[in-house]
Amino acid sequence: MNILITGGYGFLGSSIAERFFKEGHRIHILDNLISGSKDTIDFKHRHLSADVADRKCETFFKTYAFDVVIHCANSSSEEHSHPTTDGLFNLLSLSEKYGVKQFVSFSSSDGFEFDVETDIPETASLVPRSPSALNERHGEEYSLHWGNHSALSTLVFRLSFVYGPKQHVSLTSRWIHDLMSTTNPEHLRLPLSHDSQTDFIFIGDVVEAVYRGVISELSGLYHLSSGEPTSIKSFCAYLGIQPPLANQHVPKHQPSLDNRKLKTDLDWVPRFGLEEGLHVTKSYYAQQSSSTLSHPIPKERRFKNVLSHPILRTLENLTLFFLFFIGSLLLTPIVDTPDYWFIYVLLAALLFGKSQALIASLLAVGVHLYESASIGRNILSLFVDNSILATFTMYLLIGLVVSYVMERRNIEIQFLKDELAATTERHTFLSEIYEETLTIKNQLQQQILHSEESIGSVYEATRALDSLEPEGLFVGSISVLEKTLKAKHFAIYMVNQSSFARLAAKSADPTFAPRNSLEIVEQTVIHEVVTSSDIVFNTSLAPGEPLFGAPLIRQGEVVAVVLCYEVPFQNLTLSYRNLIDVMIRLINSSLDRSLGYIHAIQSDRYVGNTNALKQEYFERILTQKEQAQQELNIPYTLLLIAEDNSESVIQRTDTTLRTTDYLGFRTDDRLYAILSNATKEESQIVIERLARKAIRAEVVEDVTYVD
Repeated sequence: MNILITGGYGFLGSSIAERFFKEGHRIHILDNLISGSKDTIDFKHRHLSADVADRKCETFFKTYAFDVVIHCANSSSEEHSHPTTDGLFNLLSLSEKYGVKQFVSFSSSDGFEFDVETDIPETASLVPRSPSALNERHGEEYSLHWGNHSALSTLVFRLSFVYGPKQHVSLTSRWIHDLMSTTNPEHLRLPLSHDSQTDFIFIGDVVEAVYRGVISELSGLYHLSSGEPTSIKSFCAYLGIQPPLANQHVPKHQPSLDNRKLKTDLDWVPRFGLEEGLHVTKSYYAQQSSSTLSHPIPKERRFKNVLSHPILRTLENLTLFFLFFIGSLLLTPIVDTPDYWFIYVLLAALLFGKSQALIASLLAVGVHLYESASIGRNILSLFVDNSILATFTMYLLIGLVVSYVMERRNIEIQFLKDELAATTERHTFLSEIYEETLTIKNQLQQQILHSEESIGSVYEATRALDSLEPEGLFVGSISVLEKTLKAKHFAIYMVNQSSFARLAAKSADPTFAPRNSLEIVEQTVIHEVVTSSDIVFNTSLAPGEPLFGAPLIRQGEVVAVVLCYEVPFQNLTLSYRNLIDVMIRLINSSLDRSLGYIHAIQSDRYVGNTNALKQEYFERILTQKEQAQQELNIPYTLLLIAEDNSESVIQRTDTTLRTTDYLGFRTDDRLYAILSNATKEESQIVIERLARKAIRAEVVEDVTYVD
């Protein structure tokens, strides 16, 4: 699951994050880093540095699609804040908006007065004693109310005094730390008297309850406590120290939070007693103290620190000076050398920086003073010698300018290094987001291709529209419409120049029996579809009428009408209207292609100048009729025309048939007729009409067809 933990770098949040990470969940942390520290978490996670009320939170929700939000961030730094201003309202709104399944928050029992003196149940009335306690109460009510009136499940844990490792901020942690770090607590004025009782619960038990609550999809208000109040005197005894002086301003006893409801619903019990929990906590603080004192400095950093030490730089500068001085003693008697002390000052400035450039300038001038004194010049006169002053100024100017340029260059290099590090970090972060997005994209692609209501399913369904025969196309269209529109009782009627619409295909439901022909004028929906050439809904809910009708158009004329007689009421939305439009367009496109194909092969399809289909095409339609009968329960009857195959017989037979019937030849070169949507009993009407035209016909009982 994608878990968002607000305040995830704090004591409670980091402990919960660690547990969920160990269980294989993806951790995302929202923290403003005011009181939390990234050092509390050392595993892979996503992070947004922002306050819970920040607008940037919505982008975080939108990007990662959280399953669970665990709100551990402090309500507010202001004592008189309200949940709507401290971000709780923002988090609840975003959680509901972006489909979060569960929202977990926390409150404290501190600062409340209860109307019972025994263990406090969740149903007990409580009276806030301070503005902060009132804020806690508001937070509880907001969360619980939200859970009761929305699809977002909310879980609120009311905590007793939580202690344990990583606890550095809260009032509880400060006095626990003070007690454990001193052997003379008499001077401490702690917020508890030596004989008061407090319910301490170890962080490990809190984390376990939260994890179980999330996994079990628990909701409502629960007390999270040990159920065993301990006096501060006993608490100090566990630590082996003397208890503090009594504080007369603190109540001596407060009832403990009753945790029986949590135990029953989660099968949870505290595993850590106070002695064991304090031992773990004390060991953690001791380890932290020792690691702080003896934290090893990385080898590279130690080496860099040594190299940059001022004393070492001065020694290096003096070494360089003595090398130049010895060189001057050796070279001066041999050659007339230039003023190489400029080179010395320049090197000192380049290698050691501004402070050493000043020292190098003084040393170089000192050499000049020494040389002048060695030839008998008065020392005092040298200090007023303009050439000496000019030389010193030149040395100093060169050293300072060069060292300034080098320091500026070093600053620029360091800035570039920092930029590179930041860019590298951003690149790594974006690369991880890209990889995660790519993974999610692939998962969504698979879901789109295979989910029931997906584009992939629509694509698979519309493959039934590939038939080039209108008969097969209509049968396939019924299947496509049922799958994509999630409705049943579809019918397709052919429309011609007459005032009647003939049934071409229908849904397979045996209880659905639409009429074989409909008079267009009497049918309001069909009439409006034909006249408007647009999708029409039965807004008046006229009885006997379809719920909607849609036209199939060929060259500007309505050639068929799709009718639907049953749609779930909740589906009648604008998006459903758009889906109908898309599917009708697909069917219309396939029908247009099919009719165009038939027109193109007119001479190959029919025998001579008649409407009798040749053997190949007649067998193809016969196969499709058989398929429609098996899949959609659409009946048909095959008639054998027991006469000669002259054009006269073909024309007289053709004028007797309906527009949805077919006439053609089979492999035995005999003439047959397919009566669409006609049972054997209904076919007798056609047989009688043919008999009146001196044409004898009979029903073919055993139909064999070519696949």
